[in-house]
Amino acid sequence: MFTFDSIIDTVKGAQTKFVETYVTDKKVQAEVTKLIDAQAAFTKTTYNNTLELAQTAVKNFNELVYKKA
Repeated sequence: MFTFDSIIDTVKGAQTKFVETYVTDKKVQAEVTKLIDAQAAFTKTTYNNTLELAQTAVKNFNELVYKKA
């Protein structure tokens, strides 16, 4: 099953491979790789926070609509 985490990892891997292939300066390569890692971490954190917020909202809405007798 595909998840957004796996998609993020796939894009990160493709970006990293591109940098390793076409950027020849090791210093620049290291800095761009750090940027790619930071972008992936930010994206995963944002996704997980949004998912948690949506799940909480749905749970609270269901509790409001379907009150237990």
